[in-house]
Amino acid sequence: MSALICDAHRSCSTCYHPGGRDFLKMHYHHGLLQVTPELVWGLHGHFLGMMARRRLSDGERWRIIGMIESGMSRKAVARTFGYHHSVISRLVQKHQETDAVKDRPRSGRPRVTTVRQDRALLRLVRRYPFASSNFLKDNWLPNRRLCHRTVRNRLKSAGLRSRRVIKRPRLLERHQRERLAWCLARRGWNIRSWRRVHWSDESRFLVYVTDGRVRVWRHKNTAYAPKNIQPTVPFGGGSIMVWGCFSHDCKLDLITVRGNLNGERYAEEILNTTVIPHFDDHTLASRPIFMDDNARPHRARRVRALLEQGAVTTIPWPAYSPDLNPLEHVWDMLGRKIAKMVPPIANLDELERALHREWNNLPQQRIRRLTGSMRRRVESVIRSRGSYTRY
Repeated sequence: MSALICDAHRSCSTCYHPGGRDFLKMHYHHGLLQVTPELVWGLHGHFLGMMARRRLSDGERWRIIGMIESGMSRKAVARTFGYHHSVISRLVQKHQETDAVKDRPRSGRPRVTTVRQDRALLRLVRRYPFASSNFLKDNWLPNRRLCHRTVRNRLKSAGLRSRRVIKRPRLLERHQRERLAWCLARRGWNIRSWRRVHWSDESRFLVYVTDGRVRVWRHKNTAYAPKNIQPTVPFGGGSIMVWGCFSHDCKLDLITVRGNLNGERYAEEILNTTVIPHFDDHTLASRPIFMDDNARPHRARRVRALLEQGAVTTIPWPAYSPDLNPLEHVWDMLGRKIAKMVPPIANLDELERALHREWNNLPQQRIRRLTGSMRRRVESVIRSRGSYTRY
């Protein structure tokens, strides 16, 4: 405001102060009370400053208290800082009552629901844990007009968050009983027992993987820009199935399975060429134990007869138990490494070479950490009574 006052007015103590209300007094005092561009611009700046009034910082508030205690009047302090004297009065009153200058806690907007209604929402969420906030809003208080944000705020205050769901095979009661019995029978196994087990499994890898968890940093209204779109191809651009097997002390060669795997191919291309020759290198006293899951090719009569003929001891396997097979973690590690390759995989040949390279580079120490976790896995299944675990 003082920047708009002429040099003659600056010498007047009545006019030269930052108080906005005294701007008209200045023109009246000098006989200039008329509609001038300076008057219009000054009033515009004054009301604009009232709309965008900034908050006092803690340092300024303590300076104001110090000036008041030193004997300055509240209006003089208000003119110094450019605020109305009522702001200074409220600050002084607050300091006298609380001995502080910070803002008091505000009550905020009143809650539109009661505590009893909030408990009803929590019961509804326990009944429908996968429901959306709109579904909960419509079924919580159907006769009330509520926003889905109210539902989210109530759930957030109760410690509930919308998180990514974990997918696991469906376990029936008989599956849980089998898992529990399997773990109880091997609860006393130590590392010397687990190191004899050779874990085997198959896994299929795609050339282009889209798991739905990819995110992109972009500006608003640029979702369909070519650089922000992740291209997809039918059936993931093709896939490759591989078979792997390892134990605490060794790792067998990775085998690429072309086409569909049946019992005959499993016996001839995997067992006869890799598993049985490896087991023949061990004496009967140190003969390993072979593990495979309950996939149909693994339970074919041709496969059972071949394993018995080769004196290969197998371990029974409970259905739907990938958390008990440490090889599943290796497949996940290989998939993540393949997905992070730069440049990305472009065809099946590159995918096959990359899988064999990453398998060969897999350190045995990492495998030993996985096989060394078997006792913890077994105890985790026992604690859950055969249900799901964190593995």
